[in-house]
Amino acid sequence: MSEKNRVQVLQKAIAVLEDLSNRPEPVGLTEIANATKLSKTTAYRILATFVDSNILIKDPYGRYQIGPAVVKWSASYNKRSGLLEMSRDILEIMRDYSGETIHLFVFESGRAYYLEKLESPSPLLMRSKVGAELPLYSTAGGKAILSALPAGQVEIYLERTPLESRTANTITDPKELLNLLKIYKTRGYSEENQENEEGIRCVAAPIVDRNGFPLGAVSVSAPAYRFDDKQAALVGRKLAQETAKISLRINRRHLETTKEGW
Repeated sequence: MSEKNRVQVLQKAIAVLEDLSNRPEPVGLTEIANATKLSKTTAYRILATFVDSNILIKDPYGRYQIGPAVVKWSASYNKRSGLLEMSRDILEIMRDYSGETIHLFVFESGRAYYLEKLESPSPLLMRSKVGAELPLYSTAGGKAILSALPAGQVEIYLERTPLESRTANTITDPKELLNLLKIYKTRGYSEENQENEEGIRCVAAPIVDRNGFPLGAVSVSAPAYRFDDKQAALVGRKLAQETAKISLRINRRHLETTKEGW
């Protein structure tokens, strides 16, 4: 098999995993093949290989879902990064303080992903899902990360990223977004009001390393009708204070690890 063919096989396998990771329920071969635009034969071979490796599970009805090996990979990543471990109590504090849904994001290689989600005691329907990538320009978590990036990297991001409308409120003017990022950086937290999802309002604060570079963010999400300007500002300030503690923990661990290596 040529190098090109090997890459194509990997791309097809990744497409299958991506599709299944976004599904809340097990699905059959035909649905997976249609979603990934693969032939049933190719899809079946990929699925069978993943089942043999415990990457996927096949139920008695012939439907597939993510398997235990993926959970193991996730645990390994979380252990390596340490971000979830050092953030968990802060996430709980913010959920108890606000009574709303809390998200933890990780920022790596120019992209941000949902790392953890603590549900609100009150009902809140959101598209967010652990492991999914989030747009930086239309989410509070993404804008918190952008606000902590060096100006040059933000400019590169804006040059490469079309600011497409996700709702009627999405900011699509790069200059307007840049001005807001400056405000967010100064006050310590960002916000978005129904810019990514209709009816959802969020505030977020960045998690940064000792040089101020963003490692991730924490956000509070709520229905817009119960999250007015006053409440958003109150929660935003509290969130900035609590998220700063995560940054401090990460930087202390880095310092301790560095000393051990001397």
